[in-house]
Amino acid sequence: MRRTLIAMCALPLVLAFFGCTPGGRGQRPARNRDNYDPGPGWTLVWSDEFNDGELDTNIWTRQVMPDPYNNELQQYTDDPENSWVEDGNLIIRAIWDGVEHGDNHYTSARIISNPGGQSGTTDADGKTFMYGKIAARIQLPTGKGTWPAFWMLGDNISETGGDTDWPMSGEIDIMESGGGGPPTFGLGTVHGTIHHDPTVDNSIGSNRYISGGALMLPDRELLGEQFRVYEVEWDEEQIVWKLDGIEFGSVSISEASRSEFHEPFYVIFNVALGGTFAVSPDEDTPFPQHMYVDWIRHYEQ
Repeated sequence: MRRTLIAMCALPLVLAFFGCTPGGRGQRPARNRDNYDPGPGWTLVWSDEFNDGELDTNIWTRQVMPDPYNNELQQYTDDPENSWVEDGNLIIRAIWDGVEHGDNHYTSARIISNPGGQSGTTDADGKTFMYGKIAARIQLPTGKGTWPAFWMLGDNISETGGDTDWPMSGEIDIMESGGGGPPTFGLGTVHGTIHHDPTVDNSIGSNRYISGGALMLPDRELLGEQFRVYEVEWDEEQIVWKLDGIEFGSVSISEASRSEFHEPFYVIFNVALGGTFAVSPDEDTPFPQHMYVDWIRHYEQ
């Protein structure tokens, strides 16, 4: 999530075409059937199906960020108006204040599974992951200028009380979308990326990132027209990205220079607005915008 724009590699995917324009449909939960199958050999070891009617604050924390990274325009709050659980979904709502479009005129939510909560000092158990299949069924927002993401940070990151700064802590972007121009503003493309220690094999900047792949839907279809499953399969050798069970990228992590990816990571769901990856929202962006998370699951072999 914290990075400069990567080059997009568009691959074909044959899926049903619904037809839409950015900010059209996608503001209510879609009704497409959940046919997800993790595949042979995978055993479910943990999940949150968001069926309890409220956010499990022993696992999830609403991370407050009044001044987020990447030149993003929104403020992340712990206000239940920006995030809540309802009808079996975790809902993240991005809100415009109606005054003008620009920095600090939007609020949204960033939901993390960090043990100890925002500072790492509370009694929250959180939830970390190391290896396996991490998957979530999500309906993304569809409005111009939105930047939704489902991603992970190393549990040792200083941002939440650890002893290691980013990106040395490591980052795995399972899904992010919204980086592009008209007509879809990148909201029909899913990107997968890793970020790691820039000092071991890179001398050109503070952010060493490697694209795992990107996939663009055909016919200007938007990801947010229905629920889709975003996942990574992660082991000691590589990380593989999939959309609705279709592989669209992979990257090796067996190199000694990528040791960050053999440690526990926690999960993040968020909706950013504008910033270095997405265009800015404007009068063509209907508000509020929503991300619906039906479930998140962790499988092992």
